[in-house]
Amino acid sequence: MQYFEVILENGHMGAGNSYDAKRYFKGSDMLSVISKIRGLPRIKKRHTIEAVKAIKPITKKEYVQGKIKELQSPHLFKVWGGYRCPICGEMFADILSFKQHTEKYGAHLAFAS
Repeated sequence: MQYFEVILENGHMGAGNSYDAKRYFKGSDMLSVISKIRGLPRIKKRHTIEAVKAIKPITKKEYVQGKIKELQSPHLFKVWGGYRCPICGEMFADILSFKQHTEKYGAHLAFAS
């Protein structure tokens, strides 16, 4: 398994408006990561490769640190039916159990103290 840091063009801010977001993925190679990206919400030009601004391989330690940083952006882990941990993928029905789970990684949520 390889780990990657990807800079994506995110949207839903109107035509011509977007922002860059740094995300972290694991996969067998870059093509498998790109196929995962095509299924993500909030990505501009999801049907093309143009949403990917940069992609580079990283270490597992950098991947875990990046996933912890992703917790600072609550819209990245809220999914239909609950909350998904961006580090391990476990699902939680409520924010309190999700917060307790993420604290074991030394991470603090952006909107919870």
